[in-house]
Amino acid sequence: MISFRAVTPEDEEFLLKLYKSSRGDDLRGLGWSEDRISEFLEMQYEARQRLHQNDYQNATDEIVLLNGKPAGHLSIERRENEIRCVDIALLPENRHAGIGTLLIRRLQNEARGLSKPLRLQVIRFNRAVTLLERLGFVRTSETGTHFHMEWVP
Repeated sequence: MISFRAVTPEDEEFLLKLYKSSRGDDLRGLGWSEDRISEFLEMQYEARQRLHQNDYQNATDEIVLLNGKPAGHLSIERRENEIRCVDIALLPENRHAGIGTLLIRRLQNEARGLSKPLRLQVIRFNRAVTLLERLGFVRTSETGTHFHMEWVP
């Protein structure tokens, strides 16, 4: 059963673990030691947290619970002209089980009810790009590292 609760300061360790789990494999190909990868990801996580605090001050941050246990994170900013998915992440053991699809469809239903586009950005090489395109998202622009994607009801 999937449920949600607000992020609390006690979730910081879980959120760092989640962040590392979603980025570490990408860095192992560089030949770095596990300690160096961990240190780099901690710096990246802190930088991302500061960016989100500055750029997404009205975001709702939730822990995704699977049978009452933390399984992921969902951060959404509901704006006047859009619903912005700031972050969606699941622990490796909870990926490829339909949870991500369920979370995206939940957001699509909200966007549909409000007649607003659902927008997000995703790292170019993330396997979620395929999932998002299958769920009707289109690429609206790109940078060297990310695709900006949108779903319109």
